[in-house]
Amino acid sequence: RYLFEATWRKDGSSVFGEKVRWAIFPSAAVGWAFSEEDFMENWSWLNFGKFRVSWGRSGQQFGQPYLAHGVMVPYQTFLGQTTIYPSPTGGMINRRLTWEESDQYDFGLDIDLFNYRLKFKLDYYYKLTKGLLYNVPLSGNWNFMTSQWQNAMKVSNEGLEMEVEA
Repeated sequence: RYLFEATWRKDGSSVFGEKVRWAIFPSAAVGWAFSEEDFMENWSWLNFGKFRVSWGRSGQQFGQPYLAHGVMVPYQTFLGQTTIYPSPTGGMINRRLTWEESDQYDFGLDIDLFNYRLKFKLDYYYKLTKGLLYNVPLSGNWNFMTSQWQNAMKVSNEGLEMEVEA
C-alpha cells in the first residue's frame, strides 16, 4: 500500500580535476496505492490506483578525457625533436571542470479500470541539467589562449506524458 525507495551512489572519474573528481548521486521515490485502502472497497469499477512521486540526481562526464588537464598538440620540430604546445582550441586549463548534473522530478498517477480492461497512466516530469560544458571566450589574450572550458550552462526540460491502454 505504501511504497518507498531510496538510493545513494558516489562516483568518481579521472577526467576531472583532482579536487572535483567525486560526486554523490542520490534518488528517492514514494508511492501510495490508494486502491488498497478500506474506503475504496465500494468502487468496484476501480481495480488499481496509485500516486507516484520521485526525484533523482545523475551525473554525466564529458567525452574529451584530458580537457581538465590541458590538451597538448605538436608545435614544431627542433633538432629532430617535436615540441608540444597547449592547444589553442582546447583553451586555457580549468582543473575545476566537473560533472554535468541532472535533477529529475516525476509525479505520476496509475489507474486500472473495469476489471483491468482500461489502463491509464499520467506523468509530469521536470529535468534540470546544470554544469554543462561551454567554451567561454576570455577577455584579452593570455599566452595565445582566447577561451576556457567551464561548467557554465544549464538547460531544463519538462513535459506531460499520457498512456491509455484498452
